Amino acid sequence: MNNKLKIIALFIIIFHGSFIVAQKDWKLVKEKNGIQVFTKSTDHFDFKTFKAHIILDASVQSFVAVLNDIEYFKDWGYKIKESSLLKRKGDSVQIYYSVAKAPFPYKNRDGIYLNRFKWTSNNNTLWVDIEILDDYLDVKNNLVRVKGQGFWKVIVLPIGQLDITFQMQLDPGGNVPAWMANIFVDDSPYYSLLNLKEVIKNNKYQGQKFNFID
Repeated sequence: MNNKLKIIALFIIIFHGSFIVAQKDWKLVKEKNGIQVFTKSTDHFDFKTFKAHIILDASVQSFVAVLNDIEYFKDWGYKIKESSLLKRKGDSVQIYYSVAKAPFPYKNRDGIYLNRFKWTSNNNTLWVDIEILDDYLDVKNNLVRVKGQGFWKVIVLPIGQLDITFQMQLDPGGNVPAWMANIFVDDSPYYSLLNLKEVIKNNKYQGQKFNFID
C-alpha cells in the first residue's frame, strides 16, 4: 500500500470512529440502503429530532445544484407536493416555499425555508443552515404551517465521496399528537436521502459551479 492509500485509509478509520462516538446521545432507528437514521428526545420539545447519514459518490457542487433546483424538490423531498423559489442572494442564501402532503384527516403542511450555505475550506465541509420562517407569508386556510430548524453537513472526503448528515427538529403544527409524529419521524429523512442518492446522478446536476462565503 503506497503512502497516499495509507493516508486515505487512516482518514476513513479516524472519521468513522469519531462519527460512531458522536452518536452516543442518539438512538439508531433505521439502517438500510447505506442510510442511517437516528432520533433523540429533547427537553421542552415534544417532537423527536432526527438525524440521517449517508455517503455518496458525488461532488459537493452537484449536491448544491440539487438543493438549488427548487422547482424539482418534489422529485426527491419526502411527500413534497409543490415548491417554489421566493428569493436568492448569490450562491449563499435562498428562501423557498414548499407544501408537503399529510395523511387523512390532517391538512397538508407548508413552510418557508431559509437556507444559508457556508463553506469551510480548512476541513472541506459545506454547512447549509435551515431556518423555517413562520411569518414570511400568510398561512392559507387549507394548510398548516410547520416550525423548526436544522442543517445539512456535507464533508468532502479525499476519495471523491460526500459524507452527508441531514438533521432537523420539526414541529408539524396543528393537532398532530407528538406520539404519532414520533412513530413516523424516520420516514422523512430516510426517503429524502434515498431519493437524493438517485437524483444527484442526473446529468443536469453535473458540472455546475458555485461560490460560497468561506
